[in-house]
Amino acid sequence: YITNDSNDKSGHVDLRGILNEDAISSKMLKRGTGLTKQEILGVIDLYTEVVSDQVQSGFAVNTRLANFKPGVKGIFKSVTDPFDPNRHIFRASISEGVVLKKKMREAVGVRQTSTSPKPAIIEYYDHSTSKNNKSLTPGNIGEISGEHLKFNQSDKTEGIFFINEEDSAETRVQTLSVHTEGRLMFLVPSGLTTGKYTLEVRRIYTSPADIRTDRLNKILSVKAS
Repeated sequence: YITNDSNDKSGHVDLRGILNEDAISSKMLKRGTGLTKQEILGVIDLYTEVVSDQVQSGFAVNTRLANFKPGVKGIFKSVTDPFDPNRHIFRASISEGVVLKKKMREAVGVRQTSTSPKPAIIEYYDHSTSKNNKSLTPGNIGEISGEHLKFNQSDKTEGIFFINEEDSAETRVQTLSVHTEGRLMFLVPSGLTTGKYTLEVRRIYTSPADIRTDRLNKILSVKAS
């Protein structure tokens, strides 16, 4: 329970999608800045580099979008215990800036009731073709963005599955490089043949019988080489 009252519940926002810097620059372009997309991306690159350098150097950086503060994670065994990169790591903490905080307080949503969590796939990205929700390239890197994606890789009933639309044959992903609740990056199985595939993420919650699944709402295609 989140409080001592078992009737209390926490809220959760369903994402409408995920935007990267390229998508943000396209939206900025539509606002008539007078800049080209390449110039906008150049400014974003410079802004990112300068802010990152200053936080790394030990400065707190406060912007209208976000506040950045350097910190260190890990346990020191005593006041004389030195920094050990095997046990300690420098990290940045980030909080809302004044403009973002104001925008979020003004946000309006529609309440929906969710009975239980399950994987939620928002987008599939093919690193080989740089396409979203379209192509599938065997032997290359694929990436899933979403929510509640992390699963037990050692349990063969859980994981990322590609299902052949023609014969319903299932192929499970074996090799992952990023494995978090919001992002999965992996090697697309090299054995996938030409055809169309459904993408699924499966996850067990309370018992082996409780497998919860989500499917990408687009069909992915493996093209003939």
